[in-house]
Amino acid sequence: MASSGSNVRWIACSLLLASALAAGESDALLSTLKERSFTLQHEKNSADSGELEFSWINPLTLSYDYSHSNQFDRTQISRSLSVRIDQPIFKSGGIWYAIKYAKATRKVGDLSIETQRRALIKQAVSTLFNLRKSDYQIQKQKLLIENDRLDIERKKEQYLSGDLDSGFLDQAILKKNQDTMALFSIQESRAQLEEAFANLSDLDPKEAKLPRLTLVEKKRFLEHHIDLAQQGEQIVQKEYFNTMTWARYMPTVSLQGSWVKPYKNGSIYLSSYPNATKSYYTYGFRISMPIDINAYHTIESTRVDYLAAKVALDDKRREAENSYRSALERLAVIDRKVDLAKEDEALYTSLVESTKEKVEAGEMTLYDLKTMENSRLIRQIDRKIYDIEKQLVLLDLYEKMYDGAL
Repeated sequence: MASSGSNVRWIACSLLLASALAAGESDALLSTLKERSFTLQHEKNSADSGELEFSWINPLTLSYDYSHSNQFDRTQISRSLSVRIDQPIFKSGGIWYAIKYAKATRKVGDLSIETQRRALIKQAVSTLFNLRKSDYQIQKQKLLIENDRLDIERKKEQYLSGDLDSGFLDQAILKKNQDTMALFSIQESRAQLEEAFANLSDLDPKEAKLPRLTLVEKKRFLEHHIDLAQQGEQIVQKEYFNTMTWARYMPTVSLQGSWVKPYKNGSIYLSSYPNATKSYYTYGFRISMPIDINAYHTIESTRVDYLAAKVALDDKRREAENSYRSALERLAVIDRKVDLAKEDEALYTSLVESTKEKVEAGEMTLYDLKTMENSRLIRQIDRKIYDIEKQLVLLDLYEKMYDGAL
């Protein structure tokens, strides 16, 4: 079991949290299996991009030939070992840009994998926040049920004394049942959250510490936005691919060569040559250029892909700006809820004091005092719930931020 302090430090590193959270040695928030899966995805992406980077290098062809013939009633046996190469060494810049394209493809792939990983990290942290929120909601609901019970006792006494109609007592009982059912629903939802967290992490949610997020500046948010970084790399990738496509229809210079070692040659045509089994080599070069009727359309298609990627970057940037503005608006609404809860708490505090005086004077009952005290506690719990809601809004921002290191 990882220590709770290390958990906080790892979350800080993983989500690029506020500078108030110190980054240190990382312990896995995600389960070992999920981390292993992402590691393998990165390894595969590295292998695929490496294959792509050297795809312009043709393989050497190593061959061994053997033939046996009895043509003209004469046994003829031939054996030879050869090495051949046909390698492009100049493709009008296509080789250089093929290497660049492969490296850009690797960056795009790594960012895509990291985006998926960060989404799972955010889901795990969000689940931790919602578990804590559920605990507060359960506390609040129990207080509401206790107030319902006090209200039932109060109305029951009034009903038995003939001062209250039975309908009011029925309504009080119905409200208690509704609040109790709501408590059951919250408890059921909490159990589902525990299951969801267990699917994501090996940690015990009861021991995991929650991070404390603060609002990041808009400029920093956009500079470290992972979707914008990925889209920027896609622009570079498509630009290189466009150049590669253009170079495909330009002149190519290829180096050709072979080395052959005949071990035995029983051919009637070559048997008279004394050096028939001596090794020999050939070399040369070839200049070629394809004439393809679809060349223009292919090049135009890749050019449009490149331009579309640039448009997509502008669109992603607008989405990022909108998400930041939306987060500010949501935070402002929650702040208004917090202010209202503070006002209500101050009001209930004064009512508690007034009710105590009236209870001592015999003008009110202990039911009234306990109801006011519970109502004050409810508003205090509401403030804690609102604080977690603010953290969840900020978490949406931090999910999209990364430090550029993969």
